Amino acid sequence: MPAARVAKIAVLVLLLIGAGFFFGRACQEINEQYQLLLSLNKDFASGVLMLLLAIALVAMAGGLVAALVRPLWIPILGFALSALAAFFAWELSLASGLTALIYFAVSIPYTRGVAEALENRLKFSVQAISGSQSILLAGLAIAASVSVYFGYAGEIDERGFQLPPAMGDMIAEFSSAPLMAQIDARTDLTAEEREAMASQITEGLDQWMASMEEMIQPYERFIPILVAFMLFQVLAVVNTLFSWAPIVVLAVLFPILTRLGVVREITESKTVVRLVLD
Repeated sequence: MPAARVAKIAVLVLLLIGAGFFFGRACQEINEQYQLLLSLNKDFASGVLMLLLAIALVAMAGGLVAALVRPLWIPILGFALSALAAFFAWELSLASGLTALIYFAVSIPYTRGVAEALENRLKFSVQAISGSQSILLAGLAIAASVSVYFGYAGEIDERGFQLPPAMGDMIAEFSSAPLMAQIDARTDLTAEEREAMASQITEGLDQWMASMEEMIQPYERFIPILVAFMLFQVLAVVNTLFSWAPIVVLAVLFPILTRLGVVREITESKTVVRLVLD
């Protein structure tokens, strides 16, 4: 294999490894923000955007490697190294291990699917990549959701279920605002009486949330599953709506790479063997 080709393969694989590392960091970020999903905090939205960007980068780098690098064992090895990069991007744990394993597992049918689709086409097209991309995107969404599940499950095992502070604040504000407004509207109360009534409302809400936590505790093991499922649904919807974006980027990149001389078009002739009636 020519040295120039080896260098190009190395660059593409390094891009895939970098995308895998970024995906691992994004999973770590979302793993640490699992509580924000229940309260739909804006900080969680930024974590989801980071995760979606990481998924898009993996899809683009993976598309380049799966389409251009041969023999087939090299892109598979590249995805393995990328999965390892995702594993080492955050703390070594069962969550990171399963996330990396799922990532690598879905990369194999994705790589084979792209290779087979290109092999069966008469002319190169990014449509061969888009046909298998749904497998990769779904696998990455599952991997990220698994990381959230283990993050929340570990927290519950260690501390028990607690309502996220942001969610508690949101409930308290929604519930107490009308009552506080009624107290402020009363002109027959002194400042001390207003303060006493406001304190009673706050204590009542605290007791109500404590009783809610106690009521939920027998079912607390199901909550991480619910949170992971919610995240997967969010990622699945976004992936469905914007799955075209990595393909569009690749459709622009391939002609640029051709113009730069990184890749070139070749024409192959094949002999087809068929059975016909004599």
